[in-house]
Amino acid sequence: MTDLPPLLPRAPHGGPSAAPFRGLDFSVNANPHGPNPALVRALGEADHAHYPDPTYAAVRERLAAWHGVAPGEVALSVGASDLLHRLVRAFLPTGGTLLSLYAPFGELGRAAALGRAQVEVVTEMPGVLPAGARLVYVGHPHNPTGHSLSGVELEALAQVCAASGALLILDEAYAPFVPEQGVPLAPSLVRLLSPGKAHGLVGARPAYALAAPEIVARLDNLAPAWHLPAGTAAVLAALPDAGAFLERTLPLVRRDAGALAQMLGHSGWVEHRGTPYMTLEVGDAAGVAAALLAEGVKVRNCVSYGFPDRIRVSTRLPEENGRLMEALRKVLREAKRG
Repeated sequence: MTDLPPLLPRAPHGGPSAAPFRGLDFSVNANPHGPNPALVRALGEADHAHYPDPTYAAVRERLAAWHGVAPGEVALSVGASDLLHRLVRAFLPTGGTLLSLYAPFGELGRAAALGRAQVEVVTEMPGVLPAGARLVYVGHPHNPTGHSLSGVELEALAQVCAASGALLILDEAYAPFVPEQGVPLAPSLVRLLSPGKAHGLVGARPAYALAAPEIVARLDNLAPAWHLPAGTAAVLAALPDAGAFLERTLPLVRRDAGALAQMLGHSGWVEHRGTPYMTLEVGDAAGVAAALLAEGVKVRNCVSYGFPDRIRVSTRLPEENGRLMEALRKVLREAKRG
C-alpha cells in the first residue's frame, strides 16, 4: 500500500462548497455577464443521446484552424485541472521538481504531491532551472496577483526550459480579460486555455491545450475513452464563432473591475493588474472571509497562495459590487472594535 498515491485533501478553490450558499459570490473569477448565449445554444443542441466521436476529430480540426496549428497539436479536456493532472503524470517523475512563478493553481500543486514530486515557488523569472525541474508553471496572467510576463520574457523562459529538457506550462485561463500579449512558438511550450472563465460558462468545463504533437499524444494517452461529454465538445467547437459576446462584455468587466479596485483601495492596499480579480490586504484573511460569508458575501482568502493577509475578489455587476463594499466596511469596522 505504500506505493499507492498519498491520500490528500482537495485543493482549496473559490465557488461552491458543500454548504448551500445563496448570497453574492465574488470568489469565482468568471465573466459576470455570462453565460455566452451562443455557447449555451451549442450546449443545448449537442447530441446527448449518443456517444461522441472518440477521436473528437471535428472539434480538434475546428480549434486547430482557429489557432493556426495542426489538429495533432490540440488536446481536449473537461476543465484545465484534468490537463494539469495528466501533464504531471506524463512528464513529472517521482522526486522531480515543478517550478512555479508565484504559487501555482492548487490542482497543479496537488497533482505534483500525488506524484510525490516537489513544488518550488519563485518570484523572479529563473535564468537557470534547478536540478530535476521538469515542469515550469506560469499563470498568464497569474491568479491571484495578476502578474504577467512579456512576450520577450516568455520566449527567454521557453528557451531556458528547452535547454533543461523541461516543459513550460502557460496557463491562459484569464488571458482574454487583459490586453493581448505575445506568446512564443516553442516546442517546449504547453498553452493551457480555459475559455469558460471569459465566456461565463464555467459549469460546462471547456478546456484544451495547444502543444507539440508528441506532447499532445502523451496527454491523450492518459485520457479515458470518451473523456469529453458531447455538450463540452460542442461548446469547444462553437468557440471560434462566439467572440461577439467577448467584444461586448469584456470592456464592461474591465471598467467595473477598475472601479471596484478603486473603491477597495479606501479599505487597504489593493493589487490589481487589469484582471477581473484583485487582492486586498485585510490582516486576518481567513477571519475576514468568514465574517463576510456570514453577511452573505463570499470571497476567496489567499492563505493557500501564501498570502494569509489578503482576500481575493472578482468583480460582479456594479450594484453587486456596492453590496460587497457595504459588507466589507461593516466587517472591517467590527474587526477594529474587537
